[in-house]
Amino acid sequence: MAQNPGGDSAQNMIVSASYKTDIPAFYGRWFLNRLEAGWCKVANPYGGKPFRVSLAPEDVSGFVFWTRNPGPFRPALDAVRGRDMPFVVQLTITGYPRALDAATVADADAVRLARDLAQTYGPRAVIWRYDPVVFTSITSADWHRANFARLAAALAGASDEVVVSFAQIYRKTER
Repeated sequence: MAQNPGGDSAQNMIVSASYKTDIPAFYGRWFLNRLEAGWCKVANPYGGKPFRVSLAPEDVSGFVFWTRNPGPFRPALDAVRGRDMPFVVQLTITGYPRALDAATVADADAVRLARDLAQTYGPRAVIWRYDPVVFTSITSADWHRANFARLAAALAGASDEVVVSFAQIYRKTER
């Protein structure tokens, strides 16, 4: 959620929900409960005490939801829209082989979900993430070029933006 270690949230805040935890895929009911309450507590990423973040319409300019599976989150998106609060869904679709990404929604299903979100909320509501780009023995540069082109064609009209980033392999990642 939004970073505000100083206490209550500031006006005109954009709430970034779930960069590290896929709230849309797994915690939709929790989000709806917190939206109804008008606030949530957030762990301080720097080790301090948790802080309170307002989710009230007068304090929030919009939401950014990060996910690989927006399907279970439709009731929450409808609730956010019902409160006239803008949002975007950063939807990761990579089409990686199951050997690399076994738990993710199949790319055909993810494309269908993206198209459904765009039809319901408009094409500006969906930001496609082709992230992270990982080069392996089964995902070469040529594979990525062809895979990206295939996904881009499938997502045409569902999103007018794509974010691409390359995996940074740190010591922890290597382990």
